[in-house]
Order: sequence, then C-alpha cells, then structure tokens
Amino acid sequence: MKVGWYVHHHGSGHRTRAMIVGRRLATDGVDVTLLGSELDQAATRAAGLESVLLAHDAPLAEGTSASDADVTMRGLMHWAPLGHRGFSERMTTIARWIQVHQPDVVVVDVSCEVTVLVRLLGVPVIVVAQPGLRHDAPHHSALAAATAVLAPWPEWAHTQLWSTGTSAARVVAVGGLARSPRAAIASADRHRTNAWDGVRRARGLILSGSEGFDRGDLPMTIVRSAPHLDWQVAGGDVWVPDVRSLIARADVVVTHGGQNAVADVAAAGVAALVVPQRRPHDEQDHMAATLDAAGLATAVRPEDLDTIDWACALDTALARGGQGWVRWECAGAVERAAALVEAVAGG
Repeated sequence: MKVGWYVHHHGSGHRTRAMIVGRRLATDGVDVTLLGSELDQAATRAAGLESVLLAHDAPLAEGTSASDADVTMRGLMHWAPLGHRGFSERMTTIARWIQVHQPDVVVVDVSCEVTVLVRLLGVPVIVVAQPGLRHDAPHHSALAAATAVLAPWPEWAHTQLWSTGTSAARVVAVGGLARSPRAAIASADRHRTNAWDGVRRARGLILSGSEGFDRGDLPMTIVRSAPHLDWQVAGGDVWVPDVRSLIARADVVVTHGGQNAVADVAAAGVAALVVPQRRPHDEQDHMAATLDAAGLATAVRPEDLDTIDWACALDTALARGGQGWVRWECAGAVERAAALVEAVAGG
C-alpha cells in the first residue's frame, strides 16, 4: 500500500500531524511519502518515511499584484497565481510523483488546490479538516473532490468546530492527534495526580506556537500578573520543537488554539487557558469557544486581553485541574486516523 501525504508549510502543526500518523502507518508496512516545502528530511527518514521537497509558491514577483496574477482564479481557489514559477514547479512535482509512484491515496493537510489536482489525476483524496468557517468556493470544491475527510477532534465537537455549508462524502472524527496519546489520561484519575497539590509553587507554562502570540508582550504580561507561579515560556523566539516534557511538568498551561497544542495538553490532562490567535477562517476562535463551552478549558478572547485578571483565572483553572480532557479522545486517535487512511487506500 502506498500513501502520499501533502504537508502545508505554514506553521509546524501540519508537519507534526503527518509524522504522527505516518509513523503509525509505517509500522503497518504502509509506504508513506510526505510532500511539502518545510520538511525535516532527516527526521522523516528516521521515522521510516520518504519525503519529497516542493518548491515554494510565494511570494509573488516584485511589482506583481494579486490581481495581476489572478491568485484566486476568480474566487475558485485560494492560491493559484498565474506565471509563478515556484507554484508551477510545485504542482508539477506532485503530479509527476503521482504518475511515477501511483499511490493508493493521498492525504492533503491542507490545500484546496492540491486536493483538486490529486482528484483530477484519478487518485482518492482524504482531506484533513481544519476548524472554522469554510463556506467559500475553494473549500466547497475540495470537499466535493474528497473521498473522505479526517477530522482531528471528537465527534461531539464536530458541528461546533467545523462549518462548511455543504456536505462531504464521508467525515470521520478520530479525536485529538497528540504526540503521546498513550500518556493520555488513561483514566479519570489522571487529572488528580497531575493537578497542583497546593503546597509547592505551581508551575505555569505558556505555549505561543512557532509564530508567537499576535501580541508579543502577552507572555510577559501573564508572568508579571501571576508571580505566584513558576513560569516557563515556549514558542516564538523561544522555539521548542517538542513540548511534551514541558507540558507534563506543568500544573496549568496558557496556550494558543492550534490543534496540536490542544491535543498535547489534552493528552497530558493539564488545566488550560486557551488564547485564540488570528488565523484564517477564525479556526482558533472556534477551537477556544468549543473547549470553553464543553468545560475542558477556559477561553480568553482577544477583546478580554486588556481586562482579564490573569491571577484569578489561573487559580480557577488550577483548582479545576485537567478534569474532562479525556473527552477530547486522544487515546486511540492515531490508530483511528491510520485505519481511515488504510480503508480508503484499500478501496
């Protein structure tokens, strides 16, 4: 069985997710190749996966406007610039790889353009869903082209997280894809053993992601507002590729609303405040609101950043602990995702 996995280059979450599920597929003897622009080829090889580097499709040439290049193909796509050498090479490389290797399925995480390309080449496509409002024409085209959609969240959260205004052939919610799913709260006792014991100083962790928070001063604002916690900051200029050990030692986490960060925190069963960052289609706003409504974490909306009492909010989260994260269904999620890929590949 041969599987291609397209990896979007924005941020690190798409690459991390591909590695998590790709490694699991490889243990089943599946031949997995990642295709992307920002791949760690050494890590990919070490995981037993192949990789193909793709040319970058941005920026536009100096002096060329988005309108000149008709980058949206008159609204039918998100990014398909005319006359861009990198874009042309990128799509040609994918098509050539498919022609030569004849994959049984290609997972696309994420690109409406690549989804349509793969489908036009006669290969089944699995689209990895992203939270947020996806009502635009490019998403409708991609969903129409997809054989299946892999949703990396639990079924109960589906309608709150993902809105498309159309139907997809087959949507499978597998649960949160964490890097250490087996550490996930195997039982309801997990949050009690991890929660702050109220004697030592509690440990706080701030996760701002590879791009840092939209407000660069936010980590220091939080640290100064809650000096009774011992703080560690990871993200932005203090980039830590794998934050699992930091999360495991923390009593409370303040994190952006990216899917992988949420899954890693959920798997560790740690109390959390989620600060959504500006992202396309309001994806992190939907994530934070869904977690807050379910009682799994506290959402801190952008409009509340100047008025929130951080010390009080953190103490409330500490008192609550990580209770409830088991509902994010990280345990077994990687296996469910791999099973979907193998099912589609097997026809």
